[in-house]
Amino acid sequence: MAGSAAANIWLTALGLFTTPYILLGLGSTAYGVFAMVSMMSAHLSNLELGFGHATVYYLVRARAAGDTEAERVTVNASGAVFLAGGLMGAALLFSGAPYLVSSFFHIDPLLQWDALTAFRIGALIFLCSFMTSLFSAVLQAFGRFDWLNGSRAVFGTAAAAAAVAAIAAGGGLTAVFVAQATVACGSGLVLAAVVTRFRRGTMRFRIERKVLREMAPYAIVAFVGGIAYQWMVNGPPLVLAAHVNAAEIPAFSVPHMVLQRLTVLINAGSTVFFPFVSGSSIGSDSSRLKLAFQSHVRLTILFMGPVVGFLVVFAPTLLGAWVSPEFSRAATPCLRLLAVAALFLAIAGPPSDVARGLGRPGWVLAFTSSAAILGVVISMVAVPSYGARGAAFALCSSVLASTVTLVVTVARRFLGLRIRDLARTLGGPAAAVALVTAGYAAGATIGAGLVGALVTGTLATVVYAAAGFFLVLAPREREALQQVVVQA
Repeated sequence: MAGSAAANIWLTALGLFTTPYILLGLGSTAYGVFAMVSMMSAHLSNLELGFGHATVYYLVRARAAGDTEAERVTVNASGAVFLAGGLMGAALLFSGAPYLVSSFFHIDPLLQWDALTAFRIGALIFLCSFMTSLFSAVLQAFGRFDWLNGSRAVFGTAAAAAAVAAIAAGGGLTAVFVAQATVACGSGLVLAAVVTRFRRGTMRFRIERKVLREMAPYAIVAFVGGIAYQWMVNGPPLVLAAHVNAAEIPAFSVPHMVLQRLTVLINAGSTVFFPFVSGSSIGSDSSRLKLAFQSHVRLTILFMGPVVGFLVVFAPTLLGAWVSPEFSRAATPCLRLLAVAALFLAIAGPPSDVARGLGRPGWVLAFTSSAAILGVVISMVAVPSYGARGAAFALCSSVLASTVTLVVTVARRFLGLRIRDLARTLGGPAAAVALVTAGYAAGATIGAGLVGALVTGTLATVVYAAAGFFLVLAPREREALQQVVVQA
């Protein structure tokens, strides 16, 4: 888990550091196209048909039972689905590019040719990334987090560096996409070789009907849940993109990128916790799972809370120094709302992993679909009047309402935790986050500017970390964290 967290933190920091350079280097309109391609790729990623989570779930169970034949056929069947889905998604993005550029999105006519090229190169990136997701799921199920986290850190860094280098060399939108396509293809090939090595045999993607019939019910529910998740996160910005021109999108898309980077941090715990729950599902004793769930939620709040509090308090200062004061005025409301949304998405992670790991992905589907519907409905009302702020409010409010329901329902139904016990468990971390956020706000009134924000953030966070470790964490949680630090 420490390695996953380190890789995620590094990639988040790198993305935050390079984004303003890419935004200013491409210009607002071209960066808007860059965001549109990413958005469409995110929606098409659901063509893996839920076999990402299903692959981890069934591979972990097969390994726990010592069934090597089940391992083999699961990888073969999942590979066939991923390959077919990747080819279909790439074909749709490539062939649909003219319509997206000329009719669906509002793109300046002078930029339409470059946008068309970007969407078509994006099709290749999508295919490579799609297959990389399969290999990552296999490594996750095998417990090879060293290779999983290392490859993500290396190729994530390479992708960011390639984009910056392309702009520094005088290239535009096309050059950035060519550079990232090169990195995406390299990542897929390397991970394919790594998985082949650990399986000690070549992968032969083919339809295994018996395995597909077994995996299909789980995968279909996960697939629909994945679509709902994409609409939950990307539905409001899609409504926004359909109502405003490309130049207005960065005021939302840059804070939305921050949200996505924060969700990368969230996945550090899920990468390890989901396989743990899947392995626990073959036993009858849920006591360890109950304790792990409570600690996971508590640590999630303690870790993500100060990050979100700092962004909410210092959003104008950070955006002004990061991009420009003019951009800050337009994007600050969006960053504040989406930072809060990121916190609740983080809190939704542990109960989602419990439901999936216990073979009940339908509960995650209920969460994501309710949030997606609510978010799209609110954004359709709010975006015409409030633009980017309306989209951010729609995403934040829908995620908040749905997350609270999910946490309470999973805790009570699957783990036997009463609402009173759950509230008592989470009360300490929530209070600690509220206090450190108040400290940030107090510091903001004393020290203005970026230096003041950094000094306040450093001092308040150090005090928060010490108090949280000794006063909020339970003894077993302190011991577990100390072991993680020693192992790291």
